[in-house]
Amino acid sequence: MSTPINSLRLLISDLNETKKWFLNKLQGNGTLVHIYTHLDADGLSSGAILGKAFYRENIPFQISVLRQLEREEILKIANYYEETKCLMLFTDFGSGQYIELIEKLKSLKEVPSFIVLDHHLPQKIPDKNDIKLKEIYNNSRPWHINPYFYNIDGSTEISGAGICYFFAKVLNERNKDLSPIALVGATGDIQSQGPNNSFTGLNTIILEHAIENDLIEVINDLNFSPIKPLNEAISYSSEINLPGLSDNTSKMLKFLQSLGILMENSDGSIKTLNDLNQDEKQKVSAGIIEYISLKLDTEPSEIINKLIVKRYILKNEVVGSELHDLNEFSYLLNSCGRSDNGSLGIAIAMGDRRIAYDKAKDQLINYKKLLVQSLTWLQEENKIQYKDYIQFFFGEDVIPENIIGTIASMLIFSKSGEIDLSKPVFGCARRKEEEVYKISGRAHQTIVENGVNLSEAIREALELSNLKALGGGHPPAAGTKVPVDKIDLFLENCNTVIKKQLKID
Repeated sequence: MSTPINSLRLLISDLNETKKWFLNKLQGNGTLVHIYTHLDADGLSSGAILGKAFYRENIPFQISVLRQLEREEILKIANYYEETKCLMLFTDFGSGQYIELIEKLKSLKEVPSFIVLDHHLPQKIPDKNDIKLKEIYNNSRPWHINPYFYNIDGSTEISGAGICYFFAKVLNERNKDLSPIALVGATGDIQSQGPNNSFTGLNTIILEHAIENDLIEVINDLNFSPIKPLNEAISYSSEINLPGLSDNTSKMLKFLQSLGILMENSDGSIKTLNDLNQDEKQKVSAGIIEYISLKLDTEPSEIINKLIVKRYILKNEVVGSELHDLNEFSYLLNSCGRSDNGSLGIAIAMGDRRIAYDKAKDQLINYKKLLVQSLTWLQEENKIQYKDYIQFFFGEDVIPENIIGTIASMLIFSKSGEIDLSKPVFGCARRKEEEVYKISGRAHQTIVENGVNLSEAIREALELSNLKALGGGHPPAAGTKVPVDKIDLFLENCNTVIKKQLKID
């Protein structure tokens, strides 16, 4: 892997060419720009970064939030172009569908201009070492920007929002102030997986920009939600397990009180991590380390590695708000997109702290309830099914399509033991208006390191099932859609492909 600086130098050089191409096409068209982006936190952050950058340049634009860039959506986009002749940008998707984009859009009477700013593996590319990446790079400049062209891992080192940030910064250096939103996108895609939840790759460059501009502060803090009541935050932590206390908020509250901490605020509410002073945080840390050491015979150093993490604080946001911490900010955006309120997320990421933010906070409560209900239902009804090398579940009438991937991710990162982490999990949600299942696959990092690549597995399983749907993503997270009458065949083929990837005879 090349160093971030060398990779960045080539990326910026190409982005400058993309900028010239973009401005030339824009001048020629004399029309608006239409941004198409994904509905998750990274996609909304991507769209917001470009929207803010274009607003500052007085470039008219519209943003459409899509659940995925499927063939049917590409057809709708082509028809829309025939009416508007807009200049199109695809963010946080497009690489995985670039062949379809080329074929459909270039078949029109008037060939449209479009740009892809994405971080997923390009279509028909199984992994980052594929030699065909260079060929795609050479054939799709300057309209296609993807980190894999520069030997950068788009799964861990930069998100779609990061790619959009560097494009915005090339457009105008003033856009450095959008660096925190790029990191919100990276956080939403779980890219802070370095030591103590640190960023790696080009995300570290973006973080440097944010710190230099006094926009983000990095602190070492306890690895719990900073805005939930502390007993709840610790009880439901996916990282820290306290036998006899976890999943029991009442016992956890008594435990915290036994450490000599006054757990009530003056208004009677339970304190959050944000409400604790440094002395109180040290008491919590020492108490947890001692408790786990005794109960699980675990070395303190091992506990500390999970207990203390880097927290990224947005310095211009209100302390204790959902926007003050990168994790909470990304969670809020994800809830907007997954609740069919992507426009609220875009507005918030572009700077709206009034109407959009208030509405988003209201619907966040319902979103959290839906996630809890879904996980409880899976557990109580024993809905997880198993094959030899995969596990899967159907959302039925409980888990809608928009959150099936979120639920699959939560299962992977949960400490409940509900699933087998040695097997990828596939969530299947039936789409209301079509006879298809939306498929979201997730794999724990341990099996990804052993050869599991869900992006490739899903594509190969589609081929084995004689299905022409688009599919892909990243090695640990990928998706597609499958006709209802083909779901059993598809899952069996996934099982076969995963067995092959794990090199099991």
